Amino acid sequence: MFEHIETLTLRAIFSAKGTGPLPPYLGSTLRGLLGHCIRDFVCSYPTVKCHQCHISHDCAYAQNFASPGNEAGAVNPFVIHSLTRDKVQWNPADECQFEITLIGEASRHVGLFVDALKEMERKGWGSARIPFQLEQIVDPLSQTLIWNSGKVWMRNCKPRPLVCDQRRANSVVIRFDSPVRILVSRNLQRRIGFVDLIQSLSRRITLLSHAYTDQRLDWDEESMLGAASQVQTTAESWRAIDFERYSMTRGGKLALPAITGWARYEGDLTPFTPLLEAGEKLHVGKNATIGFGHYRVSYDY
Repeated sequence: MFEHIETLTLRAIFSAKGTGPLPPYLGSTLRGLLGHCIRDFVCSYPTVKCHQCHISHDCAYAQNFASPGNEAGAVNPFVIHSLTRDKVQWNPADECQFEITLIGEASRHVGLFVDALKEMERKGWGSARIPFQLEQIVDPLSQTLIWNSGKVWMRNCKPRPLVCDQRRANSVVIRFDSPVRILVSRNLQRRIGFVDLIQSLSRRITLLSHAYTDQRLDWDEESMLGAASQVQTTAESWRAIDFERYSMTRGGKLALPAITGWARYEGDLTPFTPLLEAGEKLHVGKNATIGFGHYRVSYDY
């Protein structure tokens, strides 16, 4: 169903070379560092905002970080997933691991992202400007090296089609391990019903397919949501998270209230299993670029 969408995941491993604090959730910090590095590489008009720049349609920074002019809407073609979580105080030799998944056309820019990861050594991280050293970049699926000790293996950067097979399922637990923001009629959901989850997933994947592949997904949304409404929530646990990130465009902190937790859904889940599997890779909801909306699926058949 989604094989036309190719993805490529890079896992980066850094070690701290200084001391200081970082936010417990690093997605926004990492996105900011990557963005600054790539902007420094490619931006010809740094004083012009991306949406006003006459070359934004051909700019690697704008296409990956500012999503200008996409008919599908504003959606960026990568997601960050921080494997290092809930660590506030950093000391020399402490290890930071995170993954970047490039989606669709963004996988063609993998060399630029590898260069940006190397350049992150030259940037101080967080408000304390902690220095970090890049130790390794690997493809976590094939466990092949991409960069280590100054040597690069770009031939190992191989995008893969997003293959999501349908499977029989009557019960599923969706457990979010990063903040999630699903909005319905612009209102943040404090709990996630199955219909809202499926609608958010289908719209996100439709936008990504439209903007970054040569195919459009044609959903029968009314029928799909009708079937999703028959799936019941039988157990759940959610908690609110007050999250803030610094916005370069707004010149200050931006509040991003979110939730985290889990839910068990029961019913005829079989038709939805490819969509749920795709969402594990592509995330769901708002602010997926900085890693929000990452979840794991566990089925009962």
